[in-house]
Amino acid sequence: MALTITIEGKGVIANCDAETNDTGGTGTGDWSEQGGGTMSLTNDVYLYGNSSIAGKYASKSGFQQFDLGSGNELDFDTGGTEEGQFIYMWINLSTFGVLETLANKGLAIRISSSSPGTSNYKDYTIAGSDGSNGWTGGWKLFVIDPTKTASATNGTCDIGAIRTLGVWIDTASSVRAESLFIDQIAVGKGLRVTGTSTVGWQDVMEYCTDYANRAWGMVQERDGIYFAYGKFWIGDSTQAANTSFADSGRIIQWADSEYYVSSAWAVSVPSTFSGVVVEDAASYTTTFDDGVIVGTDNGRAGTTFLGSSLTETSFDLYGGSNTGSLTRLYGTGLYDLDGGITWGNDANHLFYGGVVSRCGQFDPVGAVKIRNCTFSSTTEPPDTGKHDSALLWNSNMDISNCGFIANTDVTEDPHAIEFTAAGTYNFTDMLFSGNDYDIENSSTGLVTINATDSDPSTYENTGTGTTAIVTSVDLTMTVKDQSGTEVVGAYAYIDEDNDTPFIMNTTTNASGIATVSYGGGAVTDTTWRIRKYGYKPYYAVVDIGSSNISLPVTLITDPQQT
Repeated sequence: MALTITIEGKGVIANCDAETNDTGGTGTGDWSEQGGGTMSLTNDVYLYGNSSIAGKYASKSGFQQFDLGSGNELDFDTGGTEEGQFIYMWINLSTFGVLETLANKGLAIRISSSSPGTSNYKDYTIAGSDGSNGWTGGWKLFVIDPTKTASATNGTCDIGAIRTLGVWIDTASSVRAESLFIDQIAVGKGLRVTGTSTVGWQDVMEYCTDYANRAWGMVQERDGIYFAYGKFWIGDSTQAANTSFADSGRIIQWADSEYYVSSAWAVSVPSTFSGVVVEDAASYTTTFDDGVIVGTDNGRAGTTFLGSSLTETSFDLYGGSNTGSLTRLYGTGLYDLDGGITWGNDANHLFYGGVVSRCGQFDPVGAVKIRNCTFSSTTEPPDTGKHDSALLWNSNMDISNCGFIANTDVTEDPHAIEFTAAGTYNFTDMLFSGNDYDIENSSTGLVTINATDSDPSTYENTGTGTTAIVTSVDLTMTVKDQSGTEVVGAYAYIDEDNDTPFIMNTTTNASGIATVSYGGGAVTDTTWRIRKYGYKPYYAVVDIGSSNISLPVTLITDPQQT
């Protein structure tokens, strides 16, 4: 592995490897028990390294407290050093039945601006004897946003000066042995990845789960699926070397994190918690590759990215500081990314053979090449109360051979493609099926769609503009003689009523081809004719529909004209 992987944020603050002067963070933090239980350092149950902090409670309550020490407080407030960061804490509980109920705050993560943390605290309940949200024991990573409304409070907890944190427990019956364990604690909002790897996601997972050396928790592996907690920054605006991150065939699922508040389970992190951001530097590039290219414009073996069901997972795939940077997705599946997908104005970026499903709007921003992709089941945009279009069109759009399917909803009216500016736009091999509307015109003027081998049929004007869909098809005749030699300069005609103007009125080129783009709609019984001195005239009757027509023609020598 040649990647450099760091926590984006404060980093590790406690290693749970010593009761006094825990080696995490500043190496000066101390552990203590504030209540009726007992606490010890144990080497019997642990995740990271070879120890954890253990607690025993026999019909008692108490707080397993980690004190950062004066001068080391965490500032999660607006403008603070840790603003926008979260607490990542590993907890293991072996006996749920002895806890008090959820309503009575059986087990909670506590943060406090006091020392000891028995006052001025915020508690975030994570389990009780009557519910643990699917947690049945063993090590579990909990992620808490300190700005979230707490399950319970005492006094005034200043989130700009958090000094103590840990786990509160209240037991209703006796336990003979240690049953509560805490291991490595970190503060951050995800991971920053730079360097080079052809198996990037695997390297990140293996690094995070190298439990002898670290238990960061931002990526975990279960049954072949990589579960992600937080955002991932690929590359860096200050990197001093190129970053090249590639992989294929993975399944990455952004996991949910919850706590119990106001008699219900609620998400414990903000809506912007999960996603991927590609960054680069003015002097150094970032290349982000996924999957395997097939032919010239398709892909396979791409990674399946699954957004969290509780947060608005988003992808920002551009970078934008260096024109040499590249993001190329081949056969990649993007699912449940409610926060939407953005890219950038660079024609060298590629999205081939992919799927965008149940996502917020895909905004390529610029000239990204999009081929053989499917866009379906667009979701409700964050905090708008309405569905959005699957794809936002822009002036540099480079898309063809794509399908827009089932962008529909029982109460809202999502669209396949949105146009925000008036103008004339060309569709090539764009197929539409089952959308509430194929086109949304949110502009103030006329949007004209020239549809070549494409079938948009429905539109909605959500602005003050109007929309016109002009369906066009390519009509081609390839003319050869009996020996297979191209016939150059033959007169080629297509007409529907033997009168001018003709649909085609031209001559064959150096390859014996005559072609025209026709946007007049379906026509039955059109006449296709080829004439040239020395050959018998060619005549055929053809129906023009919504698909391109390519007609091979063989001219027969006419001995009376030679």
